[in-house]
Amino acid sequence: MKKFKRFSVVLMITALFSTSFTSCIDNEVSPLVEAIYSAQADLMAAQTAVQNAEANLLTAQAAAQQAQADYTAAQTAQVEAMTAGIIADDAYDAAVREQALRVLAAQTDLDVATAQNNLAIAQAEFDIQMADLMAQIQAAGVELAATYATQYGAAMTAANNTLSQKLTAEATLATAQLMQTGGVSWTYFVAQLEATVFTNQANITALQNAIADMEAYMQDPSTPEAQLTMWEDRVAELDALLAAKDAEMTAKMNEIDALADLQTSRNEIVTRYENALTDLEDAQADKQGFLDDIAIAQGDIQMWQDAIDSYAADLAALQTAVDNAQTAADNAQTAYDNALTAWNAADAALTTANTELSDLNTALAALDASYQAAIADLANEQALYDAGIAGANATLVAAQNALTAGQAAVVAAQADYDAKLAVFVADPTGFVWEAGVNGALGLHADATTTTASYYVVNATNDGVDALTLTAGTGTDQTGSYGTYAAFLADAQAGALTTGDFYDVGTDDVAGGTNADRLDAAVVALTAAQDAIPGLQNAVDAAQLTVDTFGDALAAALVVFNEQKDLYDNQVALVAAAEAAQATAVANEATAASDLSTATSDLSTANSDLTAANNDLAALDTPTTLQGWIDAANTDIADWQATIAVIQPLIDAYQAVVDGLQAEYDAYIASEGYITSNDADIEAQLIAAWNEWYALDAEYTALENEQALADNMVTVYTDWNTENLADLATTLSGLQAQLATAMANLEASQAALAAGQVDEAAAQAYIAYYQALVDALDAQYANEMALAAEYYALMQAALAS
Repeated sequence: MKKFKRFSVVLMITALFSTSFTSCIDNEVSPLVEAIYSAQADLMAAQTAVQNAEANLLTAQAAAQQAQADYTAAQTAQVEAMTAGIIADDAYDAAVREQALRVLAAQTDLDVATAQNNLAIAQAEFDIQMADLMAQIQAAGVELAATYATQYGAAMTAANNTLSQKLTAEATLATAQLMQTGGVSWTYFVAQLEATVFTNQANITALQNAIADMEAYMQDPSTPEAQLTMWEDRVAELDALLAAKDAEMTAKMNEIDALADLQTSRNEIVTRYENALTDLEDAQADKQGFLDDIAIAQGDIQMWQDAIDSYAADLAALQTAVDNAQTAADNAQTAYDNALTAWNAADAALTTANTELSDLNTALAALDASYQAAIADLANEQALYDAGIAGANATLVAAQNALTAGQAAVVAAQADYDAKLAVFVADPTGFVWEAGVNGALGLHADATTTTASYYVVNATNDGVDALTLTAGTGTDQTGSYGTYAAFLADAQAGALTTGDFYDVGTDDVAGGTNADRLDAAVVALTAAQDAIPGLQNAVDAAQLTVDTFGDALAAALVVFNEQKDLYDNQVALVAAAEAAQATAVANEATAASDLSTATSDLSTANSDLTAANNDLAALDTPTTLQGWIDAANTDIADWQATIAVIQPLIDAYQAVVDGLQAEYDAYIASEGYITSNDADIEAQLIAAWNEWYALDAEYTALENEQALADNMVTVYTDWNTENLADLATTLSGLQAQLATAMANLEASQAALAAGQVDEAAAQAYIAYYQALVDALDAQYANEMALAAEYYALMQAALAS
């Protein structure tokens, strides 16, 4: 019985250890620590601006962190092994429970998402209506109403934004409430931790009693039989206690099962109501379907009767339509034939225009080549002319300048000859000296011997005496002055000393005899006159070059002009041909369009004729129509009979729905933000399970003490109770177990403290979001009231 009950408990506690606990076995962090860390992270991520609830939440989290630190310091391998065993036993059930919770949370999220989507659609529709209203108010020129309308629209938008925030907060609150009161919650978690503390405390008490008893016996080991009897009595007493505790646990489990059955029965009310409502709606839908069929059939009957009444007129009209359609088809055929003939002519004209244009373009291409060659040749000749004409002109100018210089040389040579001839005639034996570098001519006795000749500074020191062959008594200044003029200037300025002298004759050059000079003048005059014909020939040749330099350019220009005229004429012919071809294309396109239209018209006319013939052939006869009317009346009678059968079912289903309605509505009304319901039963179940956990902890403690008592019976039965060394070994083992139990107690107490703090934090989290929902609810109501006021003001402004 105990084993079965332990398995039942798994269904309520496994999710506590299923998700975040499993990883801690490998890294030596307790699963309980993992769970508390996870809860802290979730709580801290959810803080907002509601001051009082947020302060409570932060306080609870701080306490949870401190308790967690204490627990982490005290954890032991025994606690880890205990947790690992729970995980190994309950992994499958944990996954099932967790999946159920996820389904509930997902449904809550879906409900909120649907509400938010509906809100977004309503906001969009409101925006459209407000835009239309504003346009109408502005068109009417009512400025005050427009102002109130703008304020109304802003107030409604703010209210919708607040409503959206409220929906999101309600979804978070729903999830938090689900985790607080559902099968996986801090309530169950703390109950488990309390049971662990109780079991560890009881184990310590039993070990301490056994140790004290053995220590007392070892002080006086003379009565082993009394010790054995005492422990055997304790074993029997524990058997009775275990049986009584098992009975209590069975009774409590029966209470839990009864609450679960009650919860199931409430769910059955919903199922019965929904099934009855479905049956009612299905029957109503069947009835409405037959009513719709009857209405359709009655409409068909009236339509068929009308067709019988108008048959003669309809037949005549259809025949007339066939005749008219035939006439239209004949006319369309004639129009098509004419259009086809016109298109053939236009197409032939287009072919001719294309051929002529092609021939002209071929000729234009040939002219284009020769025209391009003429253009290139003219450009080349022009380039040659531009590059060479300046040089030819420069050559002519140079030749003219040379001729002018030659003519000037003849005039100069003629003058020199005349002068030297006069000198020779006057003195045929005379000679001539020429001044040297110093620029002054000295005194010479013959035509070949150089004679020193001097100018001496006079006695007054302001000039020089007459040229003499005698040097002065002062300083020879010939080397000091490059020219005689410089020496004379200083002498006249008083810069020299009387007697200083300057030699002007030593550097003089012998000019020859008058006869030699005349001969030289004759030679120079003859040479100058002989050069004139050659220079004149050079001028004439250069002038001819300049005069004929542009002949090739002129010839190229003539060819260019000829080709240009031919090309321009051909271009004009091509342009005219292109215009003619464009006209032909347009004519062909028009003819093609006319042909297409005629083709379409002919097809339409033929289709109309076919349709008219089909309509005539499809005209139902009065006999056929009457047969359909009779069949429809039969169907209507059958459907009405079926409706008569369905109506009692509808009445019965309605009675069932009405009978369950009140109970169903009350059940649905018990729902809060949590997707699941039955809050009252959930509370009773939590209390019952907590009581069962306490009983289970007491049962475990009794089992542990019974095992210890059995061990002590063995010690005093089988061992040598007078061998104190053996007893000391047993005592040492008990003391080691006590140390382990005390460490387990310390760890479980730390975990319990942390769990209690986190439970308070979870409650603060719910209180925080409940406060937020309440605040947003009040804010939404205020914003809607403000919007209503603006709307009333707008309406009043429009009315005035």
